[in-house]
Amino acid sequence: MKREAAWRRGRMCLLISGTLISLWLFISLAVAYTLTRRSCPVFAEPAPALAWGTFEPRRLKTRDGHHIGAWLLPGKKEALSVLLLHGNGGSRNQCADIAKILSARGCTVFMISLRAHGDSTGEYNDMGYGARLDVIAAVEFLEGLHPGGGIVIHGRSLGAAAAVFASGELGRRVRGYILECPYQDLKTAVRNRTENALPWPLDGLAYQGLLMVSPLVLPHWSAIAPIESIEGIPEEVSVLIMAGGSDRSARLHEARALHARVRSHGTLSIFENADHLQLHILEPARYEREILHHLDRLEGAFSELPSSSPSVLPAGGSPEGTGISRSNERGCPKFGAPSALQSNR
Repeated sequence: MKREAAWRRGRMCLLISGTLISLWLFISLAVAYTLTRRSCPVFAEPAPALAWGTFEPRRLKTRDGHHIGAWLLPGKKEALSVLLLHGNGGSRNQCADIAKILSARGCTVFMISLRAHGDSTGEYNDMGYGARLDVIAAVEFLEGLHPGGGIVIHGRSLGAAAAVFASGELGRRVRGYILECPYQDLKTAVRNRTENALPWPLDGLAYQGLLMVSPLVLPHWSAIAPIESIEGIPEEVSVLIMAGGSDRSARLHEARALHARVRSHGTLSIFENADHLQLHILEPARYEREILHHLDRLEGAFSELPSSSPSVLPAGGSPEGTGISRSNERGCPKFGAPSALQSNR
């Protein structure tokens, strides 16, 4: 009798445990699926006409068949061409104020909405890995527009990852990179977000669940690691990494690890108290100055910094100008601080 009761209790415990584990994995799979899909439906992005410049609408076709929405702001032929890449859940509109800064400098500015964002096609968002083909298509467009001209890529968060993933194929075709709030690899990014969203020990359970189901939604999840791909940037190509000291989504140790891979030709600029994609809000003047100083160095306007100059710049340790519109990580669409598009309509 006692043996039968114990057997029943054991069977009940196994049934409850199996149910809980199945539910845990099902929820993990649902969350992973949601996070790797377009965050909102396709929406129109008409090219704006502003007091400081008129954007020209463009459409690109990638080699894997996606159609990418873009705006072109022509500049001087002898100046650099800058490709602007937005963050996760955003669109090219969020780079409008950077475009204003670059346009005043005479640069040709090309802004695209990465696949599964804005008015571009695609439902699958693999955190910038597939979007490397969007970056390559945009660089090919700029090469055709200004043959032999210098090209710089400025990517923010997911856009920075897409730029890094494309760097191996692009090689010396790009003169420089500006990587703003880049993440180190997918595992670290997921761990950060579960820690930010959930208390202990739920954060650990969520993290382990997402790792277990990741091969089902991202078969190539192990390749989604900018820290490995960044080594594909040639030493002749200059890299500026801009990071927030209080960033809990792409943490400072990740930026330091990325910088260590390109130390010989890279600079790490730290905005000590800035959170994720808030560098321009905390220190708008310095943010602009950092970007323009990097472009000046690429064009050779200033003499090369002496070899003893530090390659890690803390807050206040380098050049300053205006900020850009508040970026939106997974918002459809959201414009927190007034953007150049809104303030000039």
